[in-house]
Amino acid sequence: MSYAADKAKRRTSRKHRRRSSRAEVERVLSRAGTLERIAGRISEDDQSRIELLRVSRDVLDDLDPVPVSVAASLLGVSEPTVRSWTRRGLLIYADGQDSGLDVRRLYEVIALVRELRAAGQVHDLLNKVWQRLADSAVLERSDLRDSLAQMRRGDGIPTDIDDLERELGTAD
Repeated sequence: MSYAADKAKRRTSRKHRRRSSRAEVERVLSRAGTLERIAGRISEDDQSRIELLRVSRDVLDDLDPVPVSVAASLLGVSEPTVRSWTRRGLLIYADGQDSGLDVRRLYEVIALVRELRAAGQVHDLLNKVWQRLADSAVLERSDLRDSLAQMRRGDGIPTDIDDLERELGTAD
């Protein structure tokens, strides 16, 4: 069976799935994390890195939607907090409100919450996680990545702020 056909079959079968148990979620998240850590050691333009990240996403996609109770336990917050984060869009339901949470988004949020807590930031997690997600989205933009790469190579053109203001007609 081709990769595309196998993936389509998995997606179709999701409609008839149960919800994932905590042990199953922990095992799958750990595997995805291991794959991503290995991929992180490989050059960004290496095809092996791209393949490992794809496999990591596929591992997450094979997991059933995650119950709110399991997500709360993994995040170290209460169930009402998870529901609040879902109402605000930080976490999302897989296929409707009672289906369980989307695994990929939960994986991303768990990683960010752990990172923030490790840095000693334990209050106002909702806003801090939102900020990190927004920062990640900006950094994924290809035009910004290209500009940053140019700066690292020293390909930028040095400018004097006064000259720039005069050129733009904004000088005082």
